[in-house]
Amino acid sequence: MIKKIDIAGLQLDNYTVREMIMRVDRRISEKILTTIEEVNMDTLALAESDEEVKQSLEACDYTVIADEGILRAVSADTLQRRHEIEDHDFFYELFKRLERNDKKIFVIAESQKAVDEAEEFLLGLFDRARISGKGVLDDSPGCSENLVNEINIVSPDAIASFLPSPSQEKFLLHNREKLLMNLWYGIGNNKFMGKKHGFIGKIRKMLDVKRLTHLINTYEHRQNSSI
Repeated sequence: MIKKIDIAGLQLDNYTVREMIMRVDRRISEKILTTIEEVNMDTLALAESDEEVKQSLEACDYTVIADEGILRAVSADTLQRRHEIEDHDFFYELFKRLERNDKKIFVIAESQKAVDEAEEFLLGLFDRARISGKGVLDDSPGCSENLVNEINIVSPDAIASFLPSPSQEKFLLHNREKLLMNLWYGIGNNKFMGKKHGFIGKIRKMLDVKRLTHLINTYEHRQNSSI
């Protein structure tokens, strides 16, 4: 199985959940700052048009493919990886470890309502998870600096970001070195959307794959033309 895939010049990790968990576990045990970002079709489209989003993803230690259509677009999908992605296995395995090891988790989102929903969502799945702080990142002046201060007062083991793109990627890009944490996990705001079901869901997935394939082909044509 291909461990790295290239999407229009952006390198994405394609480890199995077991392989990824082992790598992250090792870094956490050695107290090495680790940043992880989930990547879906919309994230890739933003990375193509927004250089800061692309820079943020490139700077991450690991990326987690959150849409199996990404692998289909580059003909790299397998049955195992498809199930792992559709069932969000990495998300569940990582949070089970954070819960079991009593790690302090700081939750961030774009509004107080979204933060409260994220906390409820996590505790509904992991009732012993140690939510040690919550913070909001909105458009108000000085909000980013205030959020960094709130996080550093708690000094959490892990930050669980439910921010939408591109706010999530840009906040990490500009504040990574300022944050007192061991682990950043950029989940995005799609965990509450659930899976896509039925005919409309299938059509949307097909269109997403077609759009991504077009993006890849356009990038490759541009690269070949510059040679």
